[in-house]
Amino acid sequence: MNIYDTKSISCVSCGQVIGEVDYDAEIIRPKCGQCSNPTPHFKDKMPYLISH
Repeated sequence: MNIYDTKSISCVSCGQVIGEVDYDAEIIRPKCGQCSNPTPHFKDKMPYLISH
């Protein structure tokens, strides 16, 4: 596949580049892994782990 046959897609929420798809593909509202299934960051849970 030639590099001119693809286009980059980015997340609609945070703007992070997800990857490349065929130029003629239609992607509706692409989301990255963190935006589609948000999990708490370990630093967010740090005060809870220290105090208990």
